[in-house]
Amino acid sequence: MPFESSPWEILLLSSCLLPGQTFFKESKASVKVEPQAGETILFFNIDEQSNPGCKLRQFLWGTETGQKICDLIVFYAKGSDRVICFVELKDNMSDLGHATEQVINTYNALKVHLKKSYIAKAFISANAGSSPREHQEYQNKLFKVFGQNNFDFNSRSNDALGDLLRGIIPKTGGGKRKNKK
Repeated sequence: MPFESSPWEILLLSSCLLPGQTFFKESKASVKVEPQAGETILFFNIDEQSNPGCKLRQFLWGTETGQKICDLIVFYAKGSDRVICFVELKDNMSDLGHATEQVINTYNALKVHLKKSYIAKAFISANAGSSPREHQEYQNKLFKVFGQNNFDFNSRSNDALGDLLRGIIPKTGGGKRKNKK
C-alpha cells in the first residue's frame, strides 16, 4: 500500500478537508449544514473526480480500479457524540442504486481502519426525482449496513443532512421532524 499514514491524516492534512465549509455542490445537487452552538462539522471532499488532490481512494484500495467512492465524508461532533456520515449527491434520485453502492462501499472500506467510537450514517441527496418510498430495496440495503435512523434520502429539505447528523428523525408518514432523544 503506498500510504503509511492513517485515513484521518489523509483527510485532515490534504486537500480532502474543506476548511470552514459546511456547504457542498456537485452539478445540480447540494448539501448544507448550519452549525449550531457547540457543534464541530467538517466536510471532506473525497471523490478524486471533483477533488484530484484527495488520495483517500488510493489509501483504501491502492491501485485497484473500479471501486465506488462517495462524494463526501462529513464528521460531526457535539458533546460526546461522534458521527461519520457518508454523503453522495446525484442529479436525480433515479440513480439511487449507484448512490447506495457508493456510500456502502466507502464505509465498508474505511471502517476497517477506524476504531468503533462513532456512529456511521449515510445521506443521499438528489436535485430531483421520485420519492424514496419507491426504493424499498435500497432502504433495506442501507438499513442493513447503517441501522435504523442512520440514513436518509433527500431531494427537498434544506436541513435534512443537519437533522440526520443531530439525530433528528422524521415521524413516520412524513410531517414535522422530531428529535429521537
